[in-house]
Amino acid sequence: MAVRGNSNVICSIAFIDIVEYSKKSVEEQMRVKELFNGLLVQALADVPAGDRIILDTGDGVAISFLGDPEQCLFFGLALRFALAACNDDSLRLRIGINLGPVRLVKDINGQPNIIGDGINVAQRIMSFANVGQVLASRSFYEVISALSADYAQIFVFEGARTDKHVREHEVYSLGKAAAPELPPRKRPGSAVAGTGAALRQIESAATAVRVQVMRRPPLATALAVALILTVAVGLRPLLRSANTGPVVEPAAEVLPSLQRPWPLSAPVQNLPPEPAAELSPPPEAKVAREPTAAVRPRKKSVATGKVRLSIIPWGAVYVDGEKFGVAPPLRDIALKPGTHRIEVRNPGFASYLQDVEVSADEEIRIQHRFR
Repeated sequence: MAVRGNSNVICSIAFIDIVEYSKKSVEEQMRVKELFNGLLVQALADVPAGDRIILDTGDGVAISFLGDPEQCLFFGLALRFALAACNDDSLRLRIGINLGPVRLVKDINGQPNIIGDGINVAQRIMSFANVGQVLASRSFYEVISALSADYAQIFVFEGARTDKHVREHEVYSLGKAAAPELPPRKRPGSAVAGTGAALRQIESAATAVRVQVMRRPPLATALAVALILTVAVGLRPLLRSANTGPVVEPAAEVLPSLQRPWPLSAPVQNLPPEPAAELSPPPEAKVAREPTAAVRPRKKSVATGKVRLSIIPWGAVYVDGEKFGVAPPLRDIALKPGTHRIEVRNPGFASYLQDVEVSADEEIRIQHRFR
């Protein structure tokens, strides 16, 4: 993702703190920081360099993920796994994750830097975490849980916390439950060479088949149709002779739904062979079956109106008190005609309310920017 100077973006931020870093000796700080940097490189292996900005805070780092929010979630899982695997008690971390607005600026050296409420809240969330714990803000939890129900199951609600500025934050911990199946391209530390090779083989086979189909001349299609007609004509006498053979009537108690709608006046085996023109059911059978299709009720389609949403940066959408989802990604809502109350909530701002009159086959646009 290209970084423009002095631009505002909504992104996910992970703020990481090395516990009791300042109490260590200089030699121990250098060793712990080197170990910590190695774990970061391992956890960020699947995140493109253009989708992240890393700020060294001295006793930790603040990482801004400019791409998908899932990248920040997978990073937290990967870092926690790598920390447990290194088995070094001298390195203890606290991690806070938030999704919010930041401004991309250039520092004194001309390098990308981030400032704003998004990174400040991430630091506050980190301060509430225990040693070895990963905490997420409500904004991050709501957006990530809207992407997949599996993501919501790995979080545990920890309640509300108040920071030193008397600002309340609802926090969720990244629990110890097993993580959902992650896409191979984003799963930290996974070997995807086999999967990539299999996909390339499937794509090559599909391309070969497509080329063969496109090269097939029109004559081949005509010959195929002629072959089908020939087989059908050849099977017709066999079907006719099979139709004149004995027919076993199914028992009523076994297959009641397969009973004939007309009675048999004589055994079928005593009837003479029927001509080909009389292969269809008797006229009375048609009369008995036609009303069933005629009186079949049809489902009436209920005309609805559409509400198109444009929410910046994001907000949880409620219609008449019922939550519909998070916009974005939610964009359109189909509502029955009538008056409805639309409420958009964002934890960092005052809620937005609007009453709309919805008519059938009408589109209403709602645009709001939280400031």
